[in-house]
Amino acid sequence: MTASMRPDDGQAQAIGSICIVGGGTAGWSAAALLSQVLRGSGCRITLVESSAIPTVGVGEATIPPIFDFLRNIGADEIEFIRRCQATFKLGIQFRDWLHHGHAYWHPFGNLGVTINQRPFHHYYCMNRAAGHGETLADLCPSVALAEDGKFAFPSPDGQWPGGAVAYALHFDAGLVATFLRDHAVAAGVERLDRRIVGATRGEGERIAAVQFDDGESLEADFYIDCSGFRGLLIEETLGAGFEDWKHWLPCDSAVAAPTAAQEQRAPYTVATARSAGWQWR
Repeated sequence: MTASMRPDDGQAQAIGSICIVGGGTAGWSAAALLSQVLRGSGCRITLVESSAIPTVGVGEATIPPIFDFLRNIGADEIEFIRRCQATFKLGIQFRDWLHHGHAYWHPFGNLGVTINQRPFHHYYCMNRAAGHGETLADLCPSVALAEDGKFAFPSPDGQWPGGAVAYALHFDAGLVATFLRDHAVAAGVERLDRRIVGATRGEGERIAAVQFDDGESLEADFYIDCSGFRGLLIEETLGAGFEDWKHWLPCDSAVAAPTAAQEQRAPYTVATARSAGWQWR
């Protein structure tokens, strides 16, 4: 992301225009949120994307704050679930991480209830050390539902046996981008189907304009780079650089591949440890 203020009189001025470079879930998420936050301000928001450049249409998993985002942009949650063909997610099951055949849960919502002002897991670990055989499914509704392949909307008052339930979603990223695009355009965001070939720099680290393949250009007060790995503004134009973390993260690639359809879609994400890395499903 890069911002530019017009230094006409040496004072920072209100942002009157925003240019978002690139669509997809990143670009249209930014557009949808800004259109809501800046509603009534008079700020013009323009998103530039090229229909000739395909997006990476893969399945994505989220965490519970996805619903905070939907509320913040003023979207209807049920409509979002239907249009994006989303399924529910109660947590993440990690398989084969400690050793082959071992599994553990990261549930959403509370892991049990507070006892004597102490976190529940202290009592759970104490009971396990004392030889008790309770599992998380016996004590945590998110895990119990997930292991049974079921889902239930949390009670509005948060009263559930064993603690509150929270949930997130799995969905097709391509469908989400389309939903957010329609939502943002309806809120006043201007979409330009143009191909950007570069950008020109202004003073210092300021972007002056983005250049289209037909020779025309677009100026804005504030730019957001959602061009993906290309980094059209932050890398190609500003040369922000890349900090290599390979010595901490040796697995530096990912492969997206379809798998056989499941008759019943599990209400949780599975993360399986493999010899060459780890696999999401």
